[in-house]
Amino acid sequence: MYKFFITLRYLRSRKISFFAVAGVAVGVMTLIVVLSVMNGFDQELRSRIRGTLTHIIITKGGMYGLENYTQVMEKVKATEHVSSCAPFVEGPALIKIRGRKEFVYFKGINPVEEATVGDFKAFLSPFRKEPEDLQKTHGENQTASAFCGIELLRVSPGDPETDPISFVQEGEQIVLVTLKNWDKISVKAFVIEGTFKSGMYDYDKNYVYIPLAAAQELTGIKERDAVSGISVKLHDYRYANEVRDKLQSSLGFEYYVQTWEDARRTFLTAVMLERRVMAFILFFIIVVAGFNILAILTMIVLEKSKDIGILKALGATTQGIMSIFLLNGLFIGSIGSCVGAAIGFSVVLRINWLESILYNMTGWRPFPPEVYYFDQIPTVIKPASIMITIFIAILSSVIFSIYPAIRAARLDPVETLRYE
Repeated sequence: MYKFFITLRYLRSRKISFFAVAGVAVGVMTLIVVLSVMNGFDQELRSRIRGTLTHIIITKGGMYGLENYTQVMEKVKATEHVSSCAPFVEGPALIKIRGRKEFVYFKGINPVEEATVGDFKAFLSPFRKEPEDLQKTHGENQTASAFCGIELLRVSPGDPETDPISFVQEGEQIVLVTLKNWDKISVKAFVIEGTFKSGMYDYDKNYVYIPLAAAQELTGIKERDAVSGISVKLHDYRYANEVRDKLQSSLGFEYYVQTWEDARRTFLTAVMLERRVMAFILFFIIVVAGFNILAILTMIVLEKSKDIGILKALGATTQGIMSIFLLNGLFIGSIGSCVGAAIGFSVVLRINWLESILYNMTGWRPFPPEVYYFDQIPTVIKPASIMITIFIAILSSVIFSIYPAIRAARLDPVETLRYE
């Protein structure tokens, strides 16, 4: 029992111990905040990428090589766990919009079917549009409609609700230029029927939705009634790999069947690697706090050598002296971890409020929406990673207290008391 009381006395009497606790607290707090924000970014990015694609994508050799797509769709719909599917024609094009020319991707879709496999309807809802509006035609020439990404229509900085003049307006004409049958130039005009916003800057800047029939006519595959691929939605994404393998086996090797994660594997791997590297780098804050503990406890051993000699003379064992300083490290790590976790949770829960205060005071935003394309900083608290962080902090505190504990235990009481 004496070990516990002596440990508490050393912690209370030495104000410098509070700096050791603060070091651990700062390390734990930083790890919790950064990991929560990184997990939030990862989850939000996955959600938005998943919305722009679909659960499973089926393509065939060549950009417009899927000719028997109606038969393939029937086979896909009969597969277990499949909810719906929709054909699409996708390809690169040069767009002329208000005199400026840019490279974009067009996506020809059946809007009703497309709304059942992804978030297409949700992309249109902020602008009070419905998927069926894409099927409208305009004027005597029956010009087809188009939905353009919000960033593609941007003319100057501004918000579409409060500053509509900063965007190309509905009813204006655009022209798409692409290859037809790989050896001719195809040019077709469209009328902007509406705007969409997916939440992914690259997608909103570089994509145009047009009707499926118009896309087939633009690319010269209308006679063959071919498409680029088929989007598939499942009842439950947990079965994605199972359904992918089953479809690949039933359709044959000439078809390419992949999940949205397969299609964006490089990007998702880069995000995951960045999160792990960030956690590894920030872990060294806890290591620095550990060296701080080692230095402080070593200094306490030197200052309290007389006390240690008296304890040994009174019958304290070597293990008992070691336990005092190991308990010091344990208490410093435990208190610092609890304080750091409490502050970290508070920061994570109020991080958007803190950012707004910082922005109002300084005009600077750590996470500007125009760069990261998030209205708020996304955060996700994972209990498992928090527990691991706290455990590592406490364990490292104990490990760094081993050296001063051994040094204290090896003190000779006779020599110590003689020279003191």
